Amino acid sequence: MNVLALPVLLPLLGGSVLLLLRRSAVRRAVATAVSTATLLASIAIALRTFHGAVLSVQMAAWAAPFGITLVADGLAGLLLLASNVLALLTVVFAGSSLQHAPVRGGSALLNRARDAFGAQALLQFLFMGVNMSFLTGDLFNLFVAFEVMLVASYGLLLLGGELPQLREGFKYVVINLVASALFVITAGMTYGLVGSLNMADIARRVAAHGPDLRLTVLAALLALVFATKAAVFPLGFWLPNSYPVPPAAVGAFFAAVLTKVGVYALVRTFTLMFPGEHLLPAVLLALGGVSMVVGALGAIARRRWRHAMAFANVASIGYLVAGVFIGTHAGMTAALYYLVNSVAVIFVLFLVAGLAERVGGAGYRKRGHLGLYPWLGAGYFAAALALTGLPPTSGFIGKFGLVRALLAAGGGLRVAVATAAVLTGLLLLYAAMRIWREFFWGEADAVHRVAIPRVMSGVTAAATVLLLSLAVFAGPLYGLCGTVASQLDGNAAYSAAVLVPGAPPREGAH
Repeated sequence: MNVLALPVLLPLLGGSVLLLLRRSAVRRAVATAVSTATLLASIAIALRTFHGAVLSVQMAAWAAPFGITLVADGLAGLLLLASNVLALLTVVFAGSSLQHAPVRGGSALLNRARDAFGAQALLQFLFMGVNMSFLTGDLFNLFVAFEVMLVASYGLLLLGGELPQLREGFKYVVINLVASALFVITAGMTYGLVGSLNMADIARRVAAHGPDLRLTVLAALLALVFATKAAVFPLGFWLPNSYPVPPAAVGAFFAAVLTKVGVYALVRTFTLMFPGEHLLPAVLLALGGVSMVVGALGAIARRRWRHAMAFANVASIGYLVAGVFIGTHAGMTAALYYLVNSVAVIFVLFLVAGLAERVGGAGYRKRGHLGLYPWLGAGYFAAALALTGLPPTSGFIGKFGLVRALLAAGGGLRVAVATAAVLTGLLLLYAAMRIWREFFWGEADAVHRVAIPRVMSGVTAAATVLLLSLAVFAGPLYGLCGTVASQLDGNAAYSAAVLVPGAPPREGAH
């Protein structure tokens, strides 16, 4: 079971080594090797969890709930695999992009300075925090994982010191510091009330404790923290202007994965630790519906590539949160499938946006690029269709499953959210096709060809192929998501893997 530690230890070791290396080419090679090794460890973990196993290891042989527990079930395995695939692609894309100018007319000097001052090392520390978030079985160590992830993201967001970075980075740091302070306070209050920080043990103690308004308050505070991390409306006001300012590869990983860590924590909160809460999931369901519409309207309103994609990410998060809190097995299955789709779609869109900025600048209102960059248009078109949910894309499969689950569950709120989901799809279609018309369509007479590094275009193509494969292999993947959803229903296997079978809560729990 010690393989569970590898996705945490490998990036930690790799990032530490990268800080000591002076040559850019050596840093790129080491970062790629470390990310590849981490991906292989994640595949080994995911394959076992996909066959129904729940893996756990007690660090230093301290039995739960007293020690540090690493645990992986199907949900953790799915997210671990998806995030580390993107991590490897991010490292390769960043290694090439940091050697060139960030946008048309820009200087490569700033990107090279970012490379020299630790961008690759910070990426490894970011991956460490993400992997630890998915694997930890302890509420306090989830806080620690969040802080590792966030400190690395602060550095990546601010590295370079451009004015937009400093302005938006300040907001990003302040918001996340406030959320982190609330998180650690809530963790302390949880320990004071139930006498444990191990998530499986918290679930057991909450069930034994019985109904209590204080438990609802704790669940609400955790929901507030994690919804802020996930950028759920109205707590996600910081995201649309923050994620476009770092380099394209970094922004792509931020948008595709970091917000999903918040959604993952929400799932653990309400399926594992506080499964008896009913009002808070309903509130989050409603906020998911509002997030969809707000994100789509923002994507229509923005005229810059990555700002529009950031709002599209908000809409995608809305779909995901709504699906998670439908409250049925079918809803959770569709949400998990849509989660994988969302990770891939947003990643591809941000990479395409980064390349489009290289050839045409930050704004997309410059026509005629399709003739000179047909492969870039093909990548955008595939991702845009998946984002809007048109058949036969994976986005259609996920959204169809979500809407069907909402209508099958019934109730005025779920029907309203299903209506919002359909409306949002139409709004996103309008936003996507307007970008197509204003950037790709038209005569290429006034467009000047700009060379795009082959590595960057190759990574974008590989990510697009992965996105298309989600539709090709939708049957097996949807079935896998159904299996994972069944594991989350009661989390019996999770608790059994972490806790000593039959052991009662120790004395002193309140």
